[in-house]
Amino acid sequence: MPTYLRARWALRVFLGASLGAAAACGAQAAQAAQAAQAAQPQPTPPAPANSTAAKTAPPAASKPASSAAAPNSAANATAPGLTPIAWSAAQAQAAGVRTQVVTAAAAGAAAGMVLQGTVELPPQAVEVLSAPLAGVVQRVYVGAGQQVKAGAPVAQLLSPELVAWQRDLLQAKEQERLAASRLARDEKLHAEGIIAGLRLEDSRAQHRLAQLNVQERQQALRLAGAAPTGAQLQPALAVRATAAGTVLEVQAAPGQRLEAGMPVAKLARSGQWAIRLQATPAQAQSLHVGDLLRVPGCKAPARLAAIVPQVDAGNQMVQLRADFDAKEDCLRANQFVQATVLPGATPSGASHAVSTGALLALPAEAVVRDQGRAYVFVKTPKGFVPTPIEVASESGAQVLVRAGLRSGAEVAVRGLAALKGAWLGMGAEE
Repeated sequence: MPTYLRARWALRVFLGASLGAAAACGAQAAQAAQAAQAAQPQPTPPAPANSTAAKTAPPAASKPASSAAAPNSAANATAPGLTPIAWSAAQAQAAGVRTQVVTAAAAGAAAGMVLQGTVELPPQAVEVLSAPLAGVVQRVYVGAGQQVKAGAPVAQLLSPELVAWQRDLLQAKEQERLAASRLARDEKLHAEGIIAGLRLEDSRAQHRLAQLNVQERQQALRLAGAAPTGAQLQPALAVRATAAGTVLEVQAAPGQRLEAGMPVAKLARSGQWAIRLQATPAQAQSLHVGDLLRVPGCKAPARLAAIVPQVDAGNQMVQLRADFDAKEDCLRANQFVQATVLPGATPSGASHAVSTGALLALPAEAVVRDQGRAYVFVKTPKGFVPTPIEVASESGAQVLVRAGLRSGAEVAVRGLAALKGAWLGMGAEE
């Protein structure tokens, strides 16, 4: 057999064997698949589309829901609830709880506010005694800190100029006396028809001018503090206090020569003080000109006289000025004081009564705090309700409330520790 025929026959044999093996494998695979299908249970009918979506939706949404619920649960676990504390009257009394009704009379917007300031002398209370004429200081009668009465001598000067003024007054009086004598003579002559009326008018004018000259000299001596009467020349001139007060400083010494107008002493008038106070902008909104302030150590109150319409650039505080005009020796210059605003004391009769949108005043012990917020316990028929409030300002023993509380509400002012403990316990259980 030729070689190419043997090759063709071998290729056919190989292809046949391969096809047979493949067919046998396919048959075995088909039998295995049929056997597996027979062993499986019958499938249940497919569920409706909405049921399938409902079954498949929870697994996909379960994770976001749980993650979103986590913050809420954490907040509920930390923030106390606002459930009323249902205590009976006996329980509240046993816990030492006391309440206070917030009313217009007891809730002045600024009543009880404590303001800090410094006592100072207003310009109208400072008096500088100066030398009215040039002279030499002969004696000094007072010292710094000494109380003086009105008209009391402070120092004595020897003034040659005073002697010259007294001489001028005596000369003016003599001229006035001569002018009066001449006028009387001319009036008699004119009545007899001896002189003309023009001469009489001239005599009258000369007498009037002489009188004015005397009055001028007398007034000059009065202004200098010297007596305008007397026929003798007196060189001594007393410098006197024009009002009662306290000597702040003596600026002249015996033997010193002073020119006219040079200072001798500085006095502070009694009962005239100014208190320079400071307040926050929130506190200043509650204050009014005319409010009365209680000053420690003084029986009479001070009066708020001015509220400066600007804040200090350094500390951002509003500057206030209160006047103290009582005749009491209870304040000193540069003294530090804490003044308390008295309730219902505006001269115009305008009451700081609490109304909608106004500020309410509460004792500081009535306010409790939790997580940075302020609360008060409001008494209701169901118990004490912890109510959040918005604090406008705090000053000493008083808190000013801007929102969250109404006038007429009854709030707890004693026994807050027991109420807060019960409140936080209830919040933790929730």
